[in-house]
Amino acid sequence: MSALQRRFAISGPWKRPLAISTAVTVLYASCVFGYSLLPGSNVSISGTLWGALALSTALGLVTIGVPVFLWLRYEIRSPGVLLAAILTFWHVLVYVPPIGSGQGDSPGFLFVFVWAPMYLGAYVLLAVVEYWLRNHDLPVSVPSS
Repeated sequence: MSALQRRFAISGPWKRPLAISTAVTVLYASCVFGYSLLPGSNVSISGTLWGALALSTALGLVTIGVPVFLWLRYEIRSPGVLLAAILTFWHVLVYVPPIGSGQGDSPGFLFVFVWAPMYLGAYVLLAVVEYWLRNHDLPVSVPSS
């Protein structure tokens, strides 16, 4: 069996990483809805609570679950680094006046969920580049003095 088939085998140990990435996503979505239900949060949920929770969990699986799964299952870390940057930006840096308004005009978690398709494209691109760089011997030129 080739190395690629062994590395991406369906029968491999994928259940634990899938369960962990799903649990992390559900935890994040639950924290979001816990915050949304606070009286002072100024966040309104349109539709039913269960429908909104299902939609945010589905989008969260893309934004949060995919990088966690890739990190745990295939040891591809670059999407996880991008996830950390996304969460840092939308939950911390938007409140810093040079970048954001300092008041947090809209909750950061909205953009964590809404831009999930763009994040998925970035995750795939980063994972492909990282996989390619790991499996190719790149010549390193060292200047001789």
